[in-house]
Amino acid sequence: MNELHLQDKFLVPFLRDSLGYREVKANTVGNSLIIEEDLEAFISETELNKKPYEALLKKYGGDKKKVLAALIELVKERSGSSRNMALFLNANKSVTLEGIKLHLFYTGDSVIHDNTLFDENIFSVVQELPYKYQYEGKQIFSFRPDLSFFVNGIYLGYSELKSNYNNQSASKNGRGKVIKDYFEAVKAYYEHVDANAMLSEKDKEFYRRDFLKVFEKAIHITTTDIKDTYVIRNIVDFFDDILETCREGKFDRQEYEKRVTKVFKPYPLLNPDAEKKEKFKELFTAHYGKIFIEREILYYNFIERDVYVAKGVKQLKDEKGHLISPRPKQKFGTDKIIAKIDEFLVHEGEDDYFIALLEKQLAGVSTARKLELIEKRKAYSNNKNVYSLLMQYAAGFGKSNIIGWSALQLKDMRHNGDYVYDKIMIVVDRLQLRSQIDSLMLNMNIDNRMYIEAHNKKTFQEALKSDMRIVIVNLQKFGAAREMMDKEVLDKLAKLRIVFLIDEIHRSNSGAQHDEMINVFDELQSAFDQDKNYKEKRSKKNLIIGFTATPDDHTLARFGEYSGYAEGEKLWVPFDSYTMKEAIEDGFILNPLKNIVPVASKMLFDIPKNELEGFTEKEYKDAQKKQIYENRDRIDAIAKYVADLLVKDVYRQIRGTGKAMLAVHSIKAAIAYKQAVSKHFAELIQQPKYEKYTEAPIYIVYSDSQDEQSAKGLNGGMSEEKVLENFALRKNGMIIVVARGMIISGV
Repeated sequence: MNELHLQDKFLVPFLRDSLGYREVKANTVGNSLIIEEDLEAFISETELNKKPYEALLKKYGGDKKKVLAALIELVKERSGSSRNMALFLNANKSVTLEGIKLHLFYTGDSVIHDNTLFDENIFSVVQELPYKYQYEGKQIFSFRPDLSFFVNGIYLGYSELKSNYNNQSASKNGRGKVIKDYFEAVKAYYEHVDANAMLSEKDKEFYRRDFLKVFEKAIHITTTDIKDTYVIRNIVDFFDDILETCREGKFDRQEYEKRVTKVFKPYPLLNPDAEKKEKFKELFTAHYGKIFIEREILYYNFIERDVYVAKGVKQLKDEKGHLISPRPKQKFGTDKIIAKIDEFLVHEGEDDYFIALLEKQLAGVSTARKLELIEKRKAYSNNKNVYSLLMQYAAGFGKSNIIGWSALQLKDMRHNGDYVYDKIMIVVDRLQLRSQIDSLMLNMNIDNRMYIEAHNKKTFQEALKSDMRIVIVNLQKFGAAREMMDKEVLDKLAKLRIVFLIDEIHRSNSGAQHDEMINVFDELQSAFDQDKNYKEKRSKKNLIIGFTATPDDHTLARFGEYSGYAEGEKLWVPFDSYTMKEAIEDGFILNPLKNIVPVASKMLFDIPKNELEGFTEKEYKDAQKKQIYENRDRIDAIAKYVADLLVKDVYRQIRGTGKAMLAVHSIKAAIAYKQAVSKHFAELIQQPKYEKYTEAPIYIVYSDSQDEQSAKGLNGGMSEEKVLENFALRKNGMIIVVARGMIISGV
C-alpha cells in the first residue's frame, strides 16, 4: 500500500467521517494559503456573520469579490505579523472591516450559544497542495505537502505521510523531508532575497513572511507513518542558522538536521500496544480534532516576555518575546488531565467506582494479595471523597506551563450549560514558584484583575466568596495546608466543586531548610477524608492534582494509578510522568553525573612534633567535612572557576538568558563563596567582552541562624522574597544556596 493509497483510502476518509473535515480540491487554494470559498461561506452564511455581511456588502456596492479581497488582505497583513496561526486566530476571532464586525472563528462552550456556533466552523483538508512561490515573475520554490489543514478557509499547518510498505518511516524519511523542504526554502530566500543588495531590511522581512509562511506560520507540522507521528512547532527557530550557513557559502545541512531532529519529537500514546490504525486515529485526533484545534488557538500558544516591576506592579516588557507552545509530552499530559474530567463527572455519585475498577484490574491476582491491595486502597479513601491525580515531572520540564494550561482549560470547562469547577486554586509554597506563576499568568494574558491571592485563613475565605475563579493559594504564609481547611471552609467546599493544582506536593515544615518535609497532597486529602460533616453534606467531588519530580512510595500508594501486577515492577505509578532519565535523554536537562567538574585545590598537612606519632598506636581520625568544604583556599579556587564559567558559558545559554545555582555545604561556606565569586566576577567584567554582564547579580539565600549574619545584609538589604523575585526577573545571575535538606527542583 503506497502513500497515495493510504492517504486517499484511509487518512482522508478518517478526517472526513470521524473528525468532520471537508475535503477541498488543491486547485482551489491560492498562494495566499486561503480557501476563498470556505472563507466566503463562513462570513456570509453563519449565524453571527449573516447580517453584518449584508451590511458590509452594501458598502462595497454589492460586489462580493471586493468584500472577499479586502478581507483576505486584512487576514494576510495580520497573520503575517503574528508568530503563528493559533496566535493570529486567538487575537482575531473577530475583525472589523469598514467599521463592521465579522467573526473569523467561533469558540465552543459559549454561555449563550453552548457549542452551536462552534459547530458552524468549517474545517477542511487539502491533499497534495501545490505550494509555489514566485519572485519577480520567476518561480523560485515549490513543494507539495501531503495533507494541509484549514479552518474557515484559514491555514493551520500540514502533515507529511510516509508508508512502511515502501520501507519508509516518519522517524527518518518524514522528518527528513520536512527538514529538507524548509532548508531548501530558506536557501531560495537567501539566493533571491537576502543576497539582493537593492532590497531594504523591511522589504526582505516582507518577502520572508510571505514566502516562508507555509512553514513558519503553521501551528505545528507533523509527519506520520500510521504507526508513529512526529511533531515540530518551532522550525522557525532554525531560520538564522540556515541563513548564516548559506551566507558562508556552505550549504551543508548535516549539523542543522541534527539540531532539528532533536526537537522534532514523537508524540506519546495512551495505548502504545494498540494496532497501527488505532494509534494513528488517537494521534491525529489529538492534533487535528476540532476541540484540539480550538485548544491550540485559545490556550496552548502564547508569547513569553520578560517581566519587570513598576511602582509595585508587574508589567510585560515591550519586546518581541518568545513563542511558548507545548512540547509533545507537555500537551499529552495536559490533554490527559482534561480528558479524565469526563470520567470523574460521569461517576461522581459512585464513591466505590474506582475500587470496583481496581477489583476488575486485579483479576488473575491471588485472592489473598487482591484483598490486601484493595483493603489498603480503601484505607487511603482514594477517589472516594475527593478525586486526586498525581503528576510526576522532572525539573526543567516546564511544569509551570502545564499548570497554567490546565488551569485555563479547567476554568472554562462547561458541562450541561454550567461551569464544571467553581474555583481553580493554584497552591504554591516556595516564593520563587509564586513569582513564576504570577509571571506566567501575565504572559498568558491573565492580568491580576482575573485572579486573587489567598495567604491566610481570612483571605482564603474571601476568595471562596469572590467572583474570581482563579485563586493562588500562597502556603508560605500559612502554617500548613490543613490550617485553611477548617470546619467553616469545608462546609463551603461541600457545596462547591473546586480543583486544587499543587505546584510542588513536598514542602518544609516551617520554611526552614533542614526541617521535616510535609506532603501537601496528604494534608489536603486528609482534610476532606476526616471531616464527617463534609462527607455527609457534599454533593460534588473536589479534585486535587499534585505535581512533583520525586514521588515517594507512600505518595504513589495513596494517589497513584494501578500499573498492572508484575513481579519486580512498581504496583502504583503516577497518572502521567516525565522522569529525570527521560529529560536527560531528550536533552532538556544535563546529566549531573556527566557534568561534575573536578577543581584542583591544595591540601595542607601539619607535621607532628613527634615524628613517630601514629606509628606506635592508632591515633588517626577522619577529617571533618567542614575542614574540606569550608577551606578558604579551596573555596577561592572553585569560586574563580565558577566566575569564569558564568561569563564564558552559563550566561550565553538559553538565548543569552542563562542563570546559575551554586549549592554549597553550609552557611559559612555560602558566605565565603558569595565574597569570593563576587570578587572574581568583578575582575572579569572589567574586560570589554564581558561588561554586558555587569548587572548580573550574585545572591545568597539561606534560613537565618543565630550563629551567622543575616542573608538580608549580604543581599543589599533585600528580603528572601525580593531576592527570589529579582533573580527570576533578571536576564542573568547566580544564586548561592545551602544544599542540605533543600528541594532545589523547579528553581
